Amino acid sequence: MIEWFLPYSFPESLMMFFIYSFIGWIVEVIYYGVTEGQFINRGFLNGPMCPVYGLGFYTALWFFEPLKDNVAVIFFGAAGACTFVELIAGVILYHIFHLRWWDYTNYKFNFHGFICLRFFLYWGIAGTLGIYALHPAVVQVIHWMTYPVNVGLNCVFSVIMVIDLVASVAAIIGFSNKLDAFNKFSASVKTASDFIGGNIYGTVDTIMEVESPIKDSYDSYRKLVNDHKEEENEIARRHRAEEREYFKAFVASGKDAAFKTRDIASDKMFGLVKSFNIFEKRLLRTIDVGGMHNVYDSAIKTIRDTYYRATANKMPQQMVAEKPVPCALPDEELIVDENTGSI
Repeated sequence: MIEWFLPYSFPESLMMFFIYSFIGWIVEVIYYGVTEGQFINRGFLNGPMCPVYGLGFYTALWFFEPLKDNVAVIFFGAAGACTFVELIAGVILYHIFHLRWWDYTNYKFNFHGFICLRFFLYWGIAGTLGIYALHPAVVQVIHWMTYPVNVGLNCVFSVIMVIDLVASVAAIIGFSNKLDAFNKFSASVKTASDFIGGNIYGTVDTIMEVESPIKDSYDSYRKLVNDHKEEENEIARRHRAEEREYFKAFVASGKDAAFKTRDIASDKMFGLVKSFNIFEKRLLRTIDVGGMHNVYDSAIKTIRDTYYRATANKMPQQMVAEKPVPCALPDEELIVDENTGSI
C-alpha cells in the first residue's frame, strides 16, 4: 500500500534514507572539522547517522525529481523541502527534550534559531548536486544489490537505529540506568561512529595542513587586493572632490566673465547711441521694431532698448529735439554740416 505513492519501492526508499543519513553525517563531520578545528560527532543519535539529511533529501526527491529538467525548480524546491524538514525536526526535538541540536540564532534572517537563509541556500546547493550527481550513483548501487541483500541490510540498519534511538532518548530523559543492555550497545555504536568520524576528520585535518601555505598565500593575496581597492577608491573620491571644486570655480569665473562682458557691451552700446547725430536718432525713432525676427532687426531693437534704458526711461523720440527745418527758398540751397549733421 505504501509503495503506491512513493517514488521508489519501500526497500529502495529505506536504503536511500540510510545512505543519505550517513552521507549527511559525513558532511556534518567535515563542516565542523573545518569550521571548529576538531571532530564533533554531530546528530541526535550516537551512530554515524543524521536522519534529518535522509528525510530532507528523500522529501526533495519525492516531490521535485520529476521536475529535474528545470534547475531553478530543483534548487528552490530542494532548499524548501529540506528546510521544512529541518524546521519540523528542530521544533519537535526542542519541545520534547528542551534541547537544541543546532541553533542559527547568530545568523541573519533566522526563524527562532531553527532555520535561516544561509542554510536554506546550503540546502539548495546540496539538494541540486545530490539530485543531479549523487542520486544517480546511489540508485545504481541499490540496483546492484539483490532483493534479499537489500532487505537484510535494511533490517540490520533499522535495528541498530532503533536501539540507538532508544538509548539516546533514555540518556536524555534520565532513564539510561534502567536500560543497561541498550546503553552498552549504543556505546559500542558510538565507539564505531567516533572511529569513523575521527578518521574522516584526520583526513580533513591532513588536507588542511598540506593546503595551509596555499590558503595563507591566498589570504594574503586577497588582503592585498582589498587594500589596493580601498586605496583606489580613496584616490578616486579625492579626485572627484577636486574636480567638483574646480568645476565650481570654473562656473563662478564664467559668471563673472559673462557679467563683465554684458556690462562692457552695454557701455559700448550706450556710447554708440550717444554718438548718433540728429539724423541717425530720427532714423532710429522711425524704425518699426514690432515684427522683427532676423539678426539685423534684433540688433536694431537692442540698440533702441539700450538707448531707452540709458536715457532715464524716455522713448528715443522724446530724447531727440525736434528742430524745425527752415523752408528753403527756391533759389537757396540747404547746407548740411558733415560733422554734426546739422543744417
